[in-house]
Amino acid sequence: MASNTPSLMVNVNKKVIGVYPPIKEAMTLSKTKNIAILATQTAIKSKCLSSYIKKFNFSKDKKIYKVNSSALVELVESNKFITDKIYCKKIIKKTLSDVFSNKIDVATLSSTHLSFLKSLLSSEFPKIKFVDPVDVVAYKVLTKIKKESKKNTIKIFTSGNVKLFEKNLNKLGIRNKVNFLST
Repeated sequence: MASNTPSLMVNVNKKVIGVYPPIKEAMTLSKTKNIAILATQTAIKSKCLSSYIKKFNFSKDKKIYKVNSSALVELVESNKFITDKIYCKKIIKKTLSDVFSNKIDVATLSSTHLSFLKSLLSSEFPKIKFVDPVDVVAYKVLTKIKKESKKNTIKIFTSGNVKLFEKNLNKLGIRNKVNFLST
């Protein structure tokens, strides 16, 4: 399982591939040393994320802005990123314009949902470099799959509306059953 939901990291009795914000990479890419972590409100408020940031021990001239991007995650969960790009651009601007005025030049896509919005984010904020952990996660999943000798399965979970999520996945050509996950 790949997720950045802190409760999953602790409470699930399965192998979980943690999706952590690529903070070190973002800071290396940043010329201004001001980066944003785009994540859900739950992730932003979590002690796990705060501890993760602290372990890098960045100097005080480097600033990290934690940005509640739950509204952007909703664009993916509601399938609006496919059906209504104009609306999505409005929500993206509303959510990020103020924070991106803080000399931020790099932002991490720190929710597994935000990868779906990368092209929209880049078109709305062309001066911002968006760092996506999807390649690292894909590599970790592939490595795990190759190590396992037994048959692997894909299980999909949502903490939202299961039927709606299944319907939206079907539009993307994904026909797997979706399970409810309480947080």
